[in-house]
Amino acid sequence: MSNYTNSFFSEENHNTSWYKVFHLIKDKSSVLDVGCSSGNFGHELIKRKGCVVDGIELDTGDAKIAAKKLRNVWVLNIEFDDISKIKKRAYDYVYFGDVIEHLVQPIETLKRVKSLLKPDGAVLFSIPNMGHIAVRLDLLEGNFPITETGLLDKTHLHFYTQEEVERVFGEAGYAIKNLDFVKKDYPKALLKKHLAKLGLTPNEKFYKLAQKTDAAAFQFVGLAAPSVIKKFKLPRFGPVDMFENFYEDTKANYEADIKRLQAENQELRYKVRHPLRNTAGHIKRKIKRT
Repeated sequence: MSNYTNSFFSEENHNTSWYKVFHLIKDKSSVLDVGCSSGNFGHELIKRKGCVVDGIELDTGDAKIAAKKLRNVWVLNIEFDDISKIKKRAYDYVYFGDVIEHLVQPIETLKRVKSLLKPDGAVLFSIPNMGHIAVRLDLLEGNFPITETGLLDKTHLHFYTQEEVERVFGEAGYAIKNLDFVKKDYPKALLKKHLAKLGLTPNEKFYKLAQKTDAAAFQFVGLAAPSVIKKFKLPRFGPVDMFENFYEDTKANYEADIKRLQAENQELRYKVRHPLRNTAGHIKRKIKRT
């Protein structure tokens, strides 16, 4: 393995997604690397941590190389292809390394891979941050420069801020247990230069905002586990009892209303049939009072 690859795992270069994900994985774990490329990351897990690693890769050339390093490699689309050949409940971790932003249906895909996780398994991820200060400055200048790689990679289908990462995982039924970030902030001189093009002069408040996590994070790196949904508990009486109680109460109310209406109806009918008697009685009572 090249010194370039080894540098991703060295302590002095801890500000990389590979380093951060690597240190979230326990020794001797089972890992499914989605978008494993040529298998370099999985190979390091096998060599350094004694892990069992399988991979999924769309590029057939990369998949052939990865197959020499990992236990199994499948050429398929994790979103839409049949994944029944992959053993269910087999993995401690499913790893999406800069993959989720390329998915058409990220929420549905995250739901789908739950079946591949062990009961206490988790998803690992690294996702570029759309809210990085570099993108903000480009937008402030009226630009949105699509590039071959990086934050605005032309193959990205969705763009993520921290809030969006949390929303997508939440809607997919996961709880984020660990959220870290790869930091790439801008020096003050560069910020000043960018703003000067717009006739703006940054102050200390702006510099502090540019260094906050949501602006300095180049990638979000984290671990998310399927959240446990508590089942709704019925009241102490069951559904049948509930219906029967409702029926009896409603029946009693209706019977009382019927009796009241019958009495009122009978009184009205009497008054209609004997109007003169009612009037004469009223006159007699009035004469007596006078």
